[in-house]
Amino acid sequence: MNKPSISVILPTFNRANTVTNSIDSILNQTFNNLELIIINDASTDNTKEVIKAYQKKDSRLVLVQNRKNLGCSLSRNVGLSYAQADTIAFMDDDDQYTDNEILNCLYSQMEHECSDLVIADYKVNGDIYCMKEFSKNFKYSIINRSGPFLQSTLINKKFITKIDIPFDIKATPSEDWDFFITLSKLNPKVSYCACISFTWKLNQNSQSMNFYNEANALAYICDKHYKYMIKTIDKKIMSSHYRRIARVYEKTNSMNQICQFYKKAFIEYPFSIKNIFYRFIIMLGFRNMKPLVNWIRQIRGLSNV
Repeated sequence: MNKPSISVILPTFNRANTVTNSIDSILNQTFNNLELIIINDASTDNTKEVIKAYQKKDSRLVLVQNRKNLGCSLSRNVGLSYAQADTIAFMDDDDQYTDNEILNCLYSQMEHECSDLVIADYKVNGDIYCMKEFSKNFKYSIINRSGPFLQSTLINKKFITKIDIPFDIKATPSEDWDFFITLSKLNPKVSYCACISFTWKLNQNSQSMNFYNEANALAYICDKHYKYMIKTIDKKIMSSHYRRIARVYEKTNSMNQICQFYKKAFIEYPFSIKNIFYRFIIMLGFRNMKPLVNWIRQIRGLSNV
C-alpha cells in the first residue's frame, strides 16, 4: 500500500460487539487513502478475532496487540508510533463517524486553509455541540473550557511528535482536554469544519462516567498547566475551574476534596460572590449545609448534584 494520507488510531478493549460499528464507519469513508491502526489493549473476549476477520478483507487495517492492558491513553501513544501518515485522526471503540464524507471534509478543510488542526462539531445523545469558537482563539478557548474531542479533529502529525508524551495517563478520562492544552502551547493554525463529525454515545459504562476519576484528572490537569493557564486566563476563570472540580467531587460525596477545591476557588479569586458563598458554606459544614445549597441551585435553575 502507498503511504496513506491519514492514519486513524483506534484503541479497543473488550468491545467485540460494538467495535465493528467504529471500524465500518472508518473503512467506509469516501476518503480511502487511509490506514486504520487498531490497538487491541489485551482484550479477553474475541475482539482480536473480530479485527483479524476485517484485516483479511481490507489491507488498510493494521492490528497492534498490547501484551498487557495499558488503557486508552497509553494505547493511543502506541498507535502513534505505528502511524505512517502525516495527518492523524482518532476514534474510540464505541463511537463512529456520522456519515461517509467526514474525513474527506476534514482533510479538504485542512488542505484549503493549510491548517494544523481541524475541529468539527459532534453529537452527544442527540445534542449537537458547536466547536466554531475554538477556531477563533484556540489557546484562550481551550484553557477556558474543554470542548473538542479527539474524534472530532484532524491533526498534523508533526505537532503531535513535538509532545514528549501526547496522552498522559494521569489525565484520564479527561486526556482530550490535557492533550489540546498541550497542543495549544505549540501555536497550531486551527480551522473549523461546519459538520457533525461523530456521535458520542455516552452511557453508564463510559470511562468518563467515573466521576471520582474525572475529578482527579481535572485537578491534575489544572495543576500541571497552572502557570500556562494563568498567563492566558484570569484568576476568576481559574477559580471557576476549581468550582467545577468541586462539583464533580460532589457527585461522589468526597467531602475532603469538595471542601479543598471550593477553598482553592476562594483563594484564587476571593472577590467572587460564588466563592464567598461556598467558603461560608464550608465553614458551617458542607454536609450539613447541602440542603441549602441545593435549594439555592433550584432557585437559580441549576441542577443539583
